[in-house]
Amino acid sequence: MSEAEIGATSSPATNGSGPPILLAEDLSKTFSVRGRGRLGRSRPVTVLDGITLSVQRGESLGLVGESGCGKSTLARCLLRLLDLSEGTVHFDGVDLNSLDSGELRALRRRLQFVFQDPFASLDPRMSAAQIVEEPLEIHGLGDRGERSKMALEMLDEVGLTPEHGRRRPHAFSGGQRQRIGIARAFVLRPELVILDEPVSALDVSVQAQVLNLLRRLQRELGLTYVFITHDLAVAEYFCDRVAVLYLGQVVELADRATLFRRPLHPYSVSLLSVVPTPVAGGRKRRASRPPLIGEVGSVVERPPGCPFEPRCQVGRGRAVCQGQRPPLEQDAAGHWVACHFPGEAGAAKAGAAGGDS
Repeated sequence: MSEAEIGATSSPATNGSGPPILLAEDLSKTFSVRGRGRLGRSRPVTVLDGITLSVQRGESLGLVGESGCGKSTLARCLLRLLDLSEGTVHFDGVDLNSLDSGELRALRRRLQFVFQDPFASLDPRMSAAQIVEEPLEIHGLGDRGERSKMALEMLDEVGLTPEHGRRRPHAFSGGQRQRIGIARAFVLRPELVILDEPVSALDVSVQAQVLNLLRRLQRELGLTYVFITHDLAVAEYFCDRVAVLYLGQVVELADRATLFRRPLHPYSVSLLSVVPTPVAGGRKRRASRPPLIGEVGSVVERPPGCPFEPRCQVGRGRAVCQGQRPPLEQDAAGHWVACHFPGEAGAAKAGAAGGDS
């Protein structure tokens, strides 16, 4: 099976049938970066490198990894807010690269984005109702009265009132501002929404409220989500499948239960080391997994072999890991991993846990 089929036919999804609503194949993004000094030369730097994945209609696909792994850049490429350097993105069978600006604008009614910062993404000069109404005006939907009614109805759907509609963003709490951002994206009744760290700026109790709101709207409106987060506890709670990114590459992809129960890539295993696990009595303990070593590498100086090798407790110093990039391959259970020694970090963790008991 080729990489182009990842998720399209073999990965778990909520409905388990039909073609993917979103399919990215061999997606790469390169930026030109100027060297140091006034006369430094520009050189190309690859931020996303050969990403292939799909999203089934009605599911929530999580994109996880540390800051700097390329999650937000990938999200913008999936919506063609950034042009691709290589590869393709198909939405509902349509190649986004083939669309001119007018066609892309029309299609974006079906594709929406919720940003991480609920304050910076809202115009401080506009009321909440005006903010939610603006996309309807941009797409020429309804007359002024109809747009106003639709905006107030959408605010009501996210738990705000007509009185809230008259206020400007500075008058709201962080959770309320994020509800306005959600209302703005959802008022067009899109089919797919990309959520870029939508709860990272909120405290834990408000996070739960917003996540439950997103789940309810997904169920009621038949939405598909791509959910970006660095918080694996949030991904475990919210997502159906999870793709783990490291230095602009997908290193592991599996359904939620499989990934959190049996991670195969050493990076995934180490990320899960900071996720608390429940124990008897209602308390929580840290998982017995190898911690991460060092900091995220640089795409400017990407290792020639496995990008995670310099930090890996399994492959660090091994010749094959230093010299050969591992391909993304599938096991018999439909679990995708890019590692020369998949499962070794998990086996070491299990051995350590057994020794502690």
